[in-house]
Amino acid sequence: MQARRNALVLLHIVVFVWGFTGILGKLIEQSTLHLVYTRTVIGMVGLAVAAWWLKQPLSWRTPDLKHYLLTGLIITGHWITFYGAIKISTASLAAACLSTSTVFTALLEPIWFKRRIRTYEVVLGLVVMAALFLIFGLETKYRLGIAVATLSALLSAWFNIINAKLIQRDSAIRIGFYEMGAVVLVIGLWLAWESDLPPPLWQLPASDISYQLLLGFVCTSFAFVAGIAVMRQLSPFTVMLTVNLEPVYTILIALLIWGAEEQMTTGSYLGIALILACLVVNGWLQRKRDAREVVEPDPLTQG
Repeated sequence: MQARRNALVLLHIVVFVWGFTGILGKLIEQSTLHLVYTRTVIGMVGLAVAAWWLKQPLSWRTPDLKHYLLTGLIITGHWITFYGAIKISTASLAAACLSTSTVFTALLEPIWFKRRIRTYEVVLGLVVMAALFLIFGLETKYRLGIAVATLSALLSAWFNIINAKLIQRDSAIRIGFYEMGAVVLVIGLWLAWESDLPPPLWQLPASDISYQLLLGFVCTSFAFVAGIAVMRQLSPFTVMLTVNLEPVYTILIALLIWGAEEQMTTGSYLGIALILACLVVNGWLQRKRDAREVVEPDPLTQG
């Protein structure tokens, strides 16, 4: 009981930390590509230290290496679009749109896991799309940011579904290390081609150094490892519902820091509430379905 309570506390800390990723993305003065590149390099260092501490192998000799690198390309797109959306809109809007990744996951998962599409997932997906159109129609000056953030949510759902399959065959730390390595390689080559590599960390403004270290070590390395660790004690349903608090934390923190600059229309907040409600309903229905599948035996296995 105590172990579960500790895991739940740790999960809330992790989700609260994730809520700061959008805030730090707005505070850091670097351009989007420089921000993602620097953050990922720091994150890789953190994962390497975690692997050494936990005695986890990071050998590249694995048949799934090509999958890690290809998935890293999707993660590259996700991070660029997420932080790009923050730069051209607000942290609150970007976080709110990113919360639709759960719905995209529900729609993409049947394709990857070869199962039938569930009706309630389609209905919830349509409701979320309607909520996004509501926000899109009201926040007219941030329409491009909303579109980019929604694309980021789709990419997030895509690489998480792939990782759900990869994690069955390898450790989370090694998967994350090589996926981040792909991000560093792709963005690094692009910036080198443009002769626009970012300066070393120690040459950045003091504020950017602090924010990048927090983003890389705490929001990336620590949160990644801790988010995996809590799954030993908590059910996926509990984890999913708690993670849905991330955009709420981001919106509240952004309002406290920037005030009127981050405020949205009343209708936009209703749209965000509708998205979060759909995520809760989706989790509740999945829990009921899982419980029913455990209680009801598969007729194909009966003699």
